[in-house]
Amino acid sequence: MRSFAAAAAFRVALVAAGMLIPTLASANEIERDGYKFDYNRSVTDKGETVLSGTVKTTGEPFRLVVRDRTVTGDVGGRAVRFRIAKPLPSAAVVAAR
Repeated sequence: MRSFAAAAAFRVALVAAGMLIPTLASANEIERDGYKFDYNRSVTDKGETVLSGTVKTTGEPFRLVVRDRTVTGDVGGRAVRFRIAKPLPSAAVVAAR
């Protein structure tokens, strides 16, 4: 059972990695690879991007903190850490779009 939950958390993290860049300027709900996400985006004083919300298809909460190209956080009570291909655009760039 643990391996199934860990694998599910890993899949959600991979999908979340794919959703980071294309969805920053869109609505706070997205569907990608069969998963539906409802999330909020905020920026910390240090310039980190925080995505927090719920995986609507499973009900699992998630919180991801993006620093440069590194994403750390929690998906459904499981710690995740992965890298993304490019750093996210700054909040000023996203707001200008």
